[in-house]
Amino acid sequence: MRQEFVTNSPEETFGAGRRFAASLVAGDVVALTGELGSGKTLFTQGIAEGLGVEDVVNSPTFKLIGEYDSTPPLYHFDFYRLESAEDAVALGIEHYFMGEGISVVEWADLFLQLIPDDAIEVTITVTGEKSREILAERREAETAGD
Repeated sequence: MRQEFVTNSPEETFGAGRRFAASLVAGDVVALTGELGSGKTLFTQGIAEGLGVEDVVNSPTFKLIGEYDSTPPLYHFDFYRLESAEDAVALGIEHYFMGEGISVVEWADLFLQLIPDDAIEVTITVTGEKSREILAERREAETAGD
């Protein structure tokens, strides 16, 4: 799976997340990367709306994990404030990643070793004051013998 979006406003970045949500299924892990202020949380808010989440979705920077009711449930993580991969493991992320929800991880590049091999990598690149290029691509899980 490979999807590309070019957005020229925060509203379009939100809309790209909403459209992207249609491609997600239970068990997916979305690994978001992009510089500070690139729109990772806004894209996630669009995903949440696309999944039917009715709650306000904010950056989980201070609570680290946001859990939202939808079908399947949405789990929103932020690795930015974590000191180490061990801190992320202590949060129980493996439980979430192995579950039946959709997990979205902001700042996934800080601890890539924790991201499943078959995760969907979403890279948001700032191309202007309000414009973004968003590339979503599923990683290939390694198989025995590779």
